[in-house]
Amino acid sequence: MSRTVRVAAIAACILVVGTGGAAWWLTRGDELATLRGHRGPVRGVAFAPDGTALASAGDDGTVRVWDAATHRERFALAGHAGKVRAVAFGPGTLLASAGDDAVVRVWDCRAGAEVATFAGPTKTLECLAVSPDGATVAAGGFEGVIFLWKAADGTPLKPLKGHTKHVHALAFTPDGKTLISGGDDGGIRFWDWTAGTQTALVALNRQHIHGLAVTADGTTLAAAVGGAGVRRWALPGRAALPTVEGSGMIRGVAAGPDGRVLASAHEDGTVKVWDDATGHLHASWAGHKKVVIAVAVAPDGKTVASAGSDGTVKRWAVPAK
Repeated sequence: MSRTVRVAAIAACILVVGTGGAAWWLTRGDELATLRGHRGPVRGVAFAPDGTALASAGDDGTVRVWDAATHRERFALAGHAGKVRAVAFGPGTLLASAGDDAVVRVWDCRAGAEVATFAGPTKTLECLAVSPDGATVAAGGFEGVIFLWKAADGTPLKPLKGHTKHVHALAFTPDGKTLISGGDDGGIRFWDWTAGTQTALVALNRQHIHGLAVTADGTTLAAAVGGAGVRRWALPGRAALPTVEGSGMIRGVAAGPDGRVLASAHEDGTVKVWDDATGHLHASWAGHKKVVIAVAVAPDGKTVASAGSDGTVKRWAVPAK
């Protein structure tokens, strides 16, 4: 299908507008592009495992898939009845999304088609994770329960119960054997999800866990803790590591492929990149006009994507070390 493109030069950036209404800003410096298409806040962002695509989840009820090289919108996926709060890629073409309609929708991200829906809870789903082998989808939210399905056919697996309040964050370890969760009760829990057993890592009292990330080598867990910054633990022993950011409202965290790049999303509208090993701050970007809700690190560790309540997705270049 042909696409008419309008280009307008504005200060230090170029706005490109397509016929479908989606737009992307090509900018100079660390900000590589601003992707516009959602109507309202963007709550989730994720890179495809091969780095060729970027997905975003918005309050407008859509999941948008962007070309990571050109920043053009490939698809606007409609189907959710309400806000979409989370997106997660699996291997191959699998893309999952979840939100206020309490349904997990599974898409073929290359064809732009919905292939399955998984319904389990009765309330909003806030977080989502796909196992490394793509066989299992996990989701959690307002009920404080973690729901699990077989990705192949939607068969529900035994739900995981332990959190006393909303579950905000989920992450599988690289081997897929452990699912880590965090939520409003301030607890971080490790699940042997096939057996349904759990161990608690820490209870951070009244602090909410807004995001979790495990480094690709499986050696570090990072948590975005509301009001308490970015906390870290060594895996598998779970010994506490030095805090990267000791204060501030952190809404999301993401880890790079080499165990070095750690990105964080902040309520003050900034995105920060840290050296996960040393805790050194590499960059702090202030491009969003409102709260940054989520971040993702590209598979090659060279770029970061951020999603904001200003309705934009931004792409940033990680500084060379």
